[in-house]
Amino acid sequence: MVKSKEKFPKEGKFVVAKVTEVQHQYVYVDLIDFDGLDSEVNARGMIHISEISSRWIKNIRNYVRIGQRVVLRVLRVDAEKGHVDLSLRRVNSAQRENRMKEWKYALKFENLLQFLTETEGIDMTLAEAYELIGFPVLDLFETYQETIESLKENGEDILSEVDGITDDIKKALLKIVNENVSISTVSISGKVKLSFTAENGIECIKDSLTQALKIIPPKETRNIQINYIAAPFYRLEIVSKDYLDAENILSDALEIIEQNAEKYEGSFEFIRD
Repeated sequence: MVKSKEKFPKEGKFVVAKVTEVQHQYVYVDLIDFDGLDSEVNARGMIHISEISSRWIKNIRNYVRIGQRVVLRVLRVDAEKGHVDLSLRRVNSAQRENRMKEWKYALKFENLLQFLTETEGIDMTLAEAYELIGFPVLDLFETYQETIESLKENGEDILSEVDGITDDIKKALLKIVNENVSISTVSISGKVKLSFTAENGIECIKDSLTQALKIIPPKETRNIQINYIAAPFYRLEIVSKDYLDAENILSDALEIIEQNAEKYEGSFEFIRD
């Protein structure tokens, strides 16, 4: 389970639920991330057969099974009665994939807090860790993935913005994050064909490639590399956290190299892998 501040989800949101009961017309689920009513272990929800699929359903058990984790859309919430109406058919494959991916990051975030309370000699419960660190840090970001990766890259600065965290707790959490978090990256690459006919052609090449390398400062998850292959070819590789950023870096680097090629009357071509 991933602890939530709220007892019930908000209408329109996508939630991860566990199927607990399957009837002819209804499916009941546990909303495992929400506490629900005081009398409940978890908030509970219901899916009417009409919200299982847009097609005619002969056997509801062909679509869901007890114990299955599913991504659902919240249709209506009555917090006083503890009623939550949900839909399976109003969740497309992209929404399902994105919600499950974020939910896994939420689990990882909770595990980091759990490690803090269990392995580093910090005397607090998981609930207390959420109140002191978890929720305040989450409020600074849009997603769990962004939260975790930002803690990995700039944890010292982030934790300094949260009141009440002692140096011992800060040091312990940063140690846990450093040991257990790795940031996913993407890379794009290709060959740069670059040559100059001038007598100082080698210097022109060196100057052009050096300028391209300087478009971004060195960083753990974002960098540009250029390596010599064999004249007149050089391998160019961009590493970043997402393709859009990598493409922007590539575009800026190639623009610099092309401008220098024109300036020094050289020959330039980029061959993408």
